[in-house]
Amino acid sequence: MSAAAAKYANLPDIDTAPDVYESEDPAPVPLTTTHGEEPPTRKNANGNDNTDELDTREGPTQDAAREKFRKAERRAERMRTMFEGEGGYDGDGRKMSVGMRLKALQAELSALEADAAVGQEDDGDAGELIRGLVDVRSRLSALRRGRGSLVAKLTNDVDGQVESSSPAPGPSTPASTDAKTGLVGIDERVAQLERVVGSSTASLDELTPLPPPLVPLITRLNAQLTLLAQPRHIDSISRRLKLLLSDLDRSAHTHGRKGAVASEPTHQQLLPVLDRLAASVPQIPHILTRLKTLSALHASAADFEQSLRTLEEDQKRSHSALAELDSALKHVETSLEENREVVKTNVEGLESRINALFARLESI
Repeated sequence: MSAAAAKYANLPDIDTAPDVYESEDPAPVPLTTTHGEEPPTRKNANGNDNTDELDTREGPTQDAAREKFRKAERRAERMRTMFEGEGGYDGDGRKMSVGMRLKALQAELSALEADAAVGQEDDGDAGELIRGLVDVRSRLSALRRGRGSLVAKLTNDVDGQVESSSPAPGPSTPASTDAKTGLVGIDERVAQLERVVGSSTASLDELTPLPPPLVPLITRLNAQLTLLAQPRHIDSISRRLKLLLSDLDRSAHTHGRKGAVASEPTHQQLLPVLDRLAASVPQIPHILTRLKTLSALHASAADFEQSLRTLEEDQKRSHSALAELDSALKHVETSLEENREVVKTNVEGLESRINALFARLESI
């Protein structure tokens, strides 16, 4: 190092002073422990690490440990229920219904009552805790009673209907009487609305014993009324009705004239036929029975008629062929007779010429 310093000592602009901005690295700071790391080991009073020493403290008993773990489980269940129901959302981020939130509150209330009954809550006044529990339970009961719907009240079970039809002797409360009167009034109003709309007279099948819902039916009727109430639709409907009425009037007049003209001759033609059939009315059933029995014979007769017609046609064709052959034979006979006459004439001429030739030869 001294040789290098001596080598570059005479060179200008060489800074050999230490840098003021350089500093030593800070000492490492231990990180905080997480859930997955073990806590740092404790030291005893002498400052020595006691990881290798035995823990001479007395452990909890079995009952105390069981009670401690049971309390921890209840607290974890209560916290889980509270976190699930907080904000009205479940663990998946979906909106919880009112019934689910009510069940969560009831479960939390049951856990609080169990803890209060065991006596594990050491802090706070016991009377104040009991009063708070009673208040919460009364509010939950009121909420649960308020959620009763009209359908559940109208569709009671059979036992409730029997009891209501045959009440026990005793004074009835005004509240129950008012409730029944209100339900009866609502039922009558709904029935009247169904009769007006027409859903009570609609055709029902075995799968849907209840009448169709009123809201979609009323919505459809409202849409139809809105469509029909437009002026252009009313004008088009009136024009079509006028045309239809005029066509109906013309057709009625035409049928009336035709019926008046053709009714009298038809009646006059039917009266003699009816007079002739009146004497044969008792025999008509026997005739029909006989005709039914002869239906096979009639079918055979129809087949025989068809066969006979075929034979007649074949016979006609044969006669025509024989006539043609007869005419041809006659033509051949006449031709042969003519040829015989011609040959005879030729032979006679030849004989005369031969005789003349012999005479000339004899003369020579």
